[in-house]
Amino acid sequence: MKDLVKEARKIMKKNMWLVLSTSNENGNPQSSVIVYESDGHNIYFTTGKNTLKARNMRKNNNVSITIPFRMNLLHKLIPAPPAELHFKAKAQFLERDSEEVQTMLARILKYEEKSGVKSETVYLKITPGKKIATYGVGIKLLHLRFPEKARNVVTFD
Repeated sequence: MKDLVKEARKIMKKNMWLVLSTSNENGNPQSSVIVYESDGHNIYFTTGKNTLKARNMRKNNNVSITIPFRMNLLHKLIPAPPAELHFKAKAQFLERDSEEVQTMLARILKYEEKSGVKSETVYLKITPGKKIATYGVGIKLLHLRFPEKARNVVTFD
């Protein structure tokens, strides 16, 4: 199981986009595709301070994350669903000058400096819960056809 935890952290770090799901004050869901950075433990991204997802997370910091990915080149060529990580998490707004933002979002900060959009941006950190559900992690590509072989749950420490 430790290998699956290591593999899940590697997938989080290696990939660059995910699906973020939030809910509004009435409990209605909303999902967005987000470009992110990760250290393999937490996820960092920016968004506009008045976006629906930012407003939702200010009122309820419980979010759901799905990180879909292709396992290898063959997986990119055949018609098959992506493998994925999915988990519940907590969102936290960070200050622009925090060490985490300066380190993890350095490329975005450089772009902001050039474009002048920083005043409308908020910086977020997503901390996964302990349980991470996986589909297709640590298995052979052909086993994606068998959900009982493709699914697993790992525990992050």
